[in-house]
Amino acid sequence: MNNTKFLGIKRDTFLLYALVIPSVLIVLAVTIYPLICTFVYSFENFKLTDAQNKSFAGLDNYIKIFSEGGSVRSMLTTLTFTFFGVLASLIFGLCIALLVNSLKRSRPIFRVVFSMPMLLSSVVVGVMWKFLLNNELGIINFFTSSLGMGKPGWLDTGAFAVFTVILVDVWQWTPYVFILTLAGLESLPLEPVESARIDGANAFQIFRYLTLPGVMPVLKVAAMFRIIWTFRSFDLIFSLTKGGPGRATETMALSIWRTAFEKYQIGEASAQSVLMFLVLMLISIFLIRSMNRKTSDI
Repeated sequence: MNNTKFLGIKRDTFLLYALVIPSVLIVLAVTIYPLICTFVYSFENFKLTDAQNKSFAGLDNYIKIFSEGGSVRSMLTTLTFTFFGVLASLIFGLCIALLVNSLKRSRPIFRVVFSMPMLLSSVVVGVMWKFLLNNELGIINFFTSSLGMGKPGWLDTGAFAVFTVILVDVWQWTPYVFILTLAGLESLPLEPVESARIDGANAFQIFRYLTLPGVMPVLKVAAMFRIIWTFRSFDLIFSLTKGGPGRATETMALSIWRTAFEKYQIGEASAQSVLMFLVLMLISIFLIRSMNRKTSDI
């Protein structure tokens, strides 16, 4: 063992600190410091066009969030978008994984094909679907009109636009749930399933009592990351609808962007950011504790 000391510290210990401290400083610089600044700004009257005249505002920025209809509407839109987007991607991802897992020879091919939407940038996905759903030039409306269904205005009305944004998000991120769930299915032991079949269990009973509990930890991990990503989604919605029509598809992330870079109200935008951070933190803590509880029970 090398006991050589440098500056009064063992050489191995000094090397450990020398390797770790730069990474810690980078994390503090790009994550912790901006988070602290955001928290401080949320209690200030801070307008970007008048940055020299900042003043303490107390809870005024937080009160304004709940008193203004636009902010409350963006919260409800975010919750709707997150709930239905995550739920649909979990259901479809699980169904596709079960289907592909039942295949033998062509499983690798389907794994690659179904993973392709996830590999695209959200901006690319948004622009691509915006062209596909175009009222006059979009190929989807070409098929709907050929079937006698007319040309739906996918992004023209509020409720229909929210449905379309959820649909596009599910199309892009269902492959993520599919990949994780398929890996979980492939890791499950076959002996309990074979024993259940010998005992006369049907396919639904095997799924309900063996397969689903076996992949539930994987689904919870997928749900946690999907909730975080969907809740703070910005690029997909911005490139697809920019929050329109009106403010029908404006989520909290878009509302923060508009408040900060169109209204230049940094204090209000910071308060919205802190609120979104707290909501995501509470959801993550709940899901992590739920997973740990299940693990300890096992």
